[in-house]
Amino acid sequence: MNLDARLRCSGCKTAYYCSEKCQKKMWKMSHKSECSIQQKLNEVNEEQAKKLPPRPRSTHCTGCRIRYDEDYGADQVCPDCGYTTCESCSSHNSRGSCYCPNSNFGHKYCEQEPKWYQMSSHTGKLYRGDYHPESVWDVNPRTHPELFEDEARTCNNCGEIKRCLKKDVCN
Repeated sequence: MNLDARLRCSGCKTAYYCSEKCQKKMWKMSHKSECSIQQKLNEVNEEQAKKLPPRPRSTHCTGCRIRYDEDYGADQVCPDCGYTTCESCSSHNSRGSCYCPNSNFGHKYCEQEPKWYQMSSHTGKLYRGDYHPESVWDVNPRTHPELFEDEARTCNNCGEIKRCLKKDVCN
């Protein structure tokens, strides 16, 4: 990619141009057809990312696919998406998240302290929503009001009215 190419195609969002002149030239030469194909691919990818995968089998660990038996059963089951893990996968960092984008095994991210690994294992996207835990590192809105927003508002994850942590504290 040309380092001077700072203009991005508003249609496909993958092509970059150094000037409007170059953009118009490439549009006529080849990008017109490429752009429409990429736009359709973008739409399909966005739709797929929004869909949760089918509920996993309850007889096997979703993380490592081991079959449960009488002696070795599920350690965690997400009540929302059905993701199920054995004891080993429950504690393993790379397999310990369910498919839900805003919670993990029924525990809403917004009610927890911010952690770098909070994400949906289905999409791989990190949780970027609000946080309003009751106690973060022994900090709460009463003892450290400077870490929280001035006014209570509706949380963009759970819908409760809370004083949320400031964005610069979470990132």
